[in-house]
Amino acid sequence: REAIGLVCEAVPGAKGAVRRREPCGRSLNSILGKSNLKFAGMPITLTISTSSLNLMASDCKQIIANHHMQSISFASGGDPDTAEYVAYVAKDPVNQRACHILECPEGLAQDVISTIGQAFELRFKQYLKNPPKLVTPHDR
Repeated sequence: REAIGLVCEAVPGAKGAVRRREPCGRSLNSILGKSNLKFAGMPITLTISTSSLNLMASDCKQIIANHHMQSISFASGGDPDTAEYVAYVAKDPVNQRACHILECPEGLAQDVISTIGQAFELRFKQYLKNPPKLVTPHDR
């Protein structure tokens, strides 16, 4: 919620999170880090599968982010006070661990967060059907 609030304050014309909030605590600032607004307000194509979540700029087809599902540690969206936003935390080689905020107008936030949840659930079921084989010292 805090990250969504920061983005809403930083991006002109962003909707939501109009409620005044207390300044970030010191520990929260270290977690959130600096905002990267390079792609703010840009229309994107979001692709969600059991293997990854992919963000691509709709106009120029540039890949903004491609996060493997195992690198996503948290996803949230559709909260009443930020109903048009989805946030997820992912780790990648470029940004390390970062919180990514997506504005999803027209009630799409709930659909996006549900789809992410379904992808996690299907991935887990696939894992249960085909767990990785244990490597024994002899196999090394």
